[in-house]
Order: sequence, then structure tokens, then C-alpha cells
Amino acid sequence: MNGSRRQADQSASAPEPRGRAVPKTPVALVLYAFAWAVVFWAAIALPSLEDICCFGVLGYKHHVLEYAGSPKIILTGGSNLLFGIDGEKIEKAFNRKVVDMGLCIMFPLSYLFEEIRDSIKPGDIVVLSPEYSSLSKEFERPMVMADILDGYPRAIEWILKCNGCTWEEKGKILIHLRTLGLQKLQYCISHARQIVQHRATWSYNKPNPGLDVLNAHNLNRCGDLVWHLNRPVDPNGIEKKVLIHVPKHMDDYTVTEIDKFADYCRSHGASLVMVPPPVPYSMYLKSKKNIDTVISDGKSKLSIPVLASAERYTFPDGQIYGGHYHLDKIGREIRTERVIADLKPIVSAQGNPQ
Repeated sequence: MNGSRRQADQSASAPEPRGRAVPKTPVALVLYAFAWAVVFWAAIALPSLEDICCFGVLGYKHHVLEYAGSPKIILTGGSNLLFGIDGEKIEKAFNRKVVDMGLCIMFPLSYLFEEIRDSIKPGDIVVLSPEYSSLSKEFERPMVMADILDGYPRAIEWILKCNGCTWEEKGKILIHLRTLGLQKLQYCISHARQIVQHRATWSYNKPNPGLDVLNAHNLNRCGDLVWHLNRPVDPNGIEKKVLIHVPKHMDDYTVTEIDKFADYCRSHGASLVMVPPPVPYSMYLKSKKNIDTVISDGKSKLSIPVLASAERYTFPDGQIYGGHYHLDKIGREIRTERVIADLKPIVSAQGNPQ
């Protein structure tokens, strides 16, 4: 009897149900998430403060790529393209826009592919001309990609998508991006008056002579560097004791990455081809066995055409400007003519735009 009374009392005192309760997110959690969103926004949206070296020109190259239209020719690879191709001459030869996305040897192929993937349209031709070290995973240094963010934070999108680094490495790169955001916010706070008055320098005042060369003012409308063309070649500019890094074989990882991207290009009505990079003839002789093997692997293993032999793209030491893969004005002209000749069958097969 007493038990029944207690149950009745509890039933009477219990509030009537008002439908399913909606859980509320704690205000602190919302504020925490908002704060970090601001930090990452600052990292990506605010001007760079660091010593950005060559990565600052990525923004210009992507602007050229975005507005190129189609059908176009996209050149992708490292600094061998930045220093060693005349995109404007290729444009005239084929009557289609050329975009030179080449910049730096440290970018792995998987990153290069992600960087241009969304810009590939029907009729496009992608010309891959990677330095030899890029044709094997053994020479990849994924964490170096974090440096890209100092000059072009938007690259975090392509870094996170690419297969060039592990999830652990991507996490470390995100931490680097967070640090950049915090630095920029601190700069904003300490320079608030100058920013409002449009007098902020957006710099830690760490000069880098490279910035005088690798900037958008020294690129032509295709994204090629033209600063060095009328400068003399330093006869001691090539360190002949330092060999170029060449793998013994093109590994399965590289073959898979290239073929996957080739499939993507084909599915979007575009073509992917490969052209060997330019190297000094003296370096070619010293690494001839490995270089020839890597190019032979490409011709036998890849699903894309490799348009020439390695030797076709060797040049006298006197036509090399500084780095082993860079060309002076004469070498650049010769290489461009060879690329045009090698691309003619590919362009003819597609048909020239009207």
C-alpha cells in the first residue's frame, strides 16, 4: 500500500513530457571552435609575414591558370620549367594558352597534380616535366611542403588532399598553419594603428635577396621567369662535384600516382604527357645509367606517352644558368623548340582550336 502511494506521489511530482529534449552545445565549445576558425582564417587570408622566398609567386601562377580558358597547355614540374621554357613561344606555335606552373623541386608529384586538378578542362594538354628525383618516393621530403604555406597559405587545400605525406605529417603541417595564423593575429594587434592607416608593412623585415628575383614582376604572362635571360652565365655556377639525384628505377608508387592522374585527365577530356627535364650534359654522363633506366621505365610502365629520350634534353654546361636544371636564354630557346616539336603530334591528334 505504501509502495503504491510512493509511486503515485512520484508520478504526480514528475513533470509532464514536452517532446524530445534538444541537446545544447556548450557556449565554451562554440567560442573555442570560433577562435580557432579565426586563427586559420587569419593564416590563409592575411598577408604573409615570413621570408616567403619563391612561394609568393604561386598566387600569380594560379591567377594565370584560373583565367587561361581552354583548350590550354599546362606545364607542371619543378624549377626546370620556371627557368627553362618559353610559354609564349609555345602559345604562338599552337594557338592556345600556355600556363607554366613549374616552381620548385620540393613539390612532390601528388601535390602538383592536386594543384591543377580542378582547372583541367576538355581539350587541355598537361605536360609533366619533373626533375629526376621526383620520379621516386625515396627522395620526397613531405614536411618541406609546410614552407609553401608561408608564401601561399591556400596551398593547404592541395597538401591535405595529396598522397605526398602521411596523416601525421599533414597534422604537423596544420599545426604550422595554426602558428602562422597566431603570428598574423599578434601582428594585427601590435600594428592596429598602422593597419587602419594603411601603413602596415606586413613583414618581419627579414630581407631575402631571392624576393627581388622570384616575384610576379619577373614572370611573363605564362608564368615563366624572364629575369635571368639577359644575364651572363657564371662559369662556376654549376657545382660539378654535386650530382643530381636520380633513382635507380621509377618506383611503383610514382607509376601509380602518374597513371591515376592520367585517368583523371582522360575522364575530363584532357591528355597527360611527359617530357624529360633539361640537365647539363656532364651531369647526364655521370648519371646516364640511372637516367636512361628511369626514362625507359616511364615508357614501358606508364599509361601516358613519354615524348623523348633523356639525351634529347641535355645541354652544354655553358647553357645552364646556376642550378643543374636551369637554362640560360640560348638553352631555353633550344629546349622550347624541342618541346614544340615533340608536342606537335599530340596537338594534331586533338585538333587546333579555332
